[in-house]
Amino acid sequence: MARGKKRRHAGTREASAAPARPAAPKPAGGEPAARPPVAPLLAVAVGLVVIGVLGWLLFGDSLSSGEEDASTASDGTELAVPWIDPDRPPPNVSAMDVNPADGSLWLGTNTGLFRVPAAGGEPQKVTGTLRTNEYGSGEISQELAIRFDGPDRLLASGHPPPDSPLPAALGLIRSEDAGKTWTEISEVGNADFHALQRSGDALVAALFGEAGINVSRDGGKTFETRSPPAPLIDLAVDPDDVRRWVAATADGSFTSADEGGTWRQVDPVPNSWLAWPAGPDLYRIDPGGAVRHSADGGKTWQDRGSTGGEPQSLTASGPRRLYTILIDGTIKESRDGGRTWTDLVTP
Repeated sequence: MARGKKRRHAGTREASAAPARPAAPKPAGGEPAARPPVAPLLAVAVGLVVIGVLGWLLFGDSLSSGEEDASTASDGTELAVPWIDPDRPPPNVSAMDVNPADGSLWLGTNTGLFRVPAAGGEPQKVTGTLRTNEYGSGEISQELAIRFDGPDRLLASGHPPPDSPLPAALGLIRSEDAGKTWTEISEVGNADFHALQRSGDALVAALFGEAGINVSRDGGKTFETRSPPAPLIDLAVDPDDVRRWVAATADGSFTSADEGGTWRQVDPVPNSWLAWPAGPDLYRIDPGGAVRHSADGGKTWQDRGSTGGEPQSLTASGPRRLYTILIDGTIKESRDGGRTWTDLVTP
C-alpha cells in the first residue's frame, strides 16, 4: 500500500530585542573618531559580485545539468534494467507464470507487467486498462501478482500506478486478452492478493503482508479464510489435491494436509520460493540460489543445483522446466528439474 509522507512543520521562535550598541568613542579633543574610508569597501563588494557572475557563467549550466540528471535517475525512468528495480522495497517480483497459448514467460514486477517470448529476448512491457464499477477506469501494469487461468486468460491482484483513480488495492481482477483489458471479480479496494494458485475448481489466494489465505470455489467471487502460522512469502498448492499446501514464510517452510486448517513446520530456512507444476514434483529455491526438490509434498527435500544468484521468484511450465529471475534482472531457465540453469534473458 502506498504510504503518505509526513510534512515537517517549522517551529516558531520568539524574537528577542537586540542589545543597544555602545556609542563610538570620542578623542580627547572632542571630535568624533574618523570613519573608515568607503572606497575600499565598495571595491571589495564589486569584486565579489564580479566573481559570482563569472562563476555562474562558467559552471552554472553544468550545475543545472547535474540537478536534472539526479532528478531523472531518482524517478525510476532511467533504470539499468527496465523490468526490475532492485532498490525498491520487496517484493521486487510479485509473480512469474507461463502463458499456455504460446509458451511465453510473464513477469509481474515492481516496474511493470512484462512478456518474454518463448525463444527468449528482452522482456516486453504490457500495459492494460482496468474497468471497475465503483472507481471507473485506469491503467495498470506495475506491482501485479499474476496467474494464468488458461490461454491468454489472466488472474491478477496488486496495485495501480501512483495518482491513479483506481484504489490502492485492486482485489481480484481478470483479463481474457493477455493483459490488454481487465475487469473486476471481487474485493476491489479491499484486498491485495499474492501467490495466486489453482487446484481443480479451487482458487487459493494469500493476502500480502497478512497471516491470511483465502479459498474460493466460485472463481473468486466469494472466499473462505484460512490462517497460516505467519504472513506468506510464497505458496504452493498440489495441482491434484487441493488439501495439500506448502507455505514459505520468514520463519521457514510449513505444510498443511487439510487445506490450511492445521500446519506443521518442516524446514527453518526462511524466504524461499516455491513451484508445484504437477504430480509429486515440488520445487524450492532458497536465498542464495540453492535449488531443492521434494517428491512427498514438502516433508523431505533433496538438493538439486543452484541458480548462481539471488532469486526473486520461481515458476514451472512442466515437471522439469523451471524459470527464475535474479535480483539483477537475469532470467534463468532449467529443463532438468533445477540441476542446471541457462540464461534466458541477460541484463
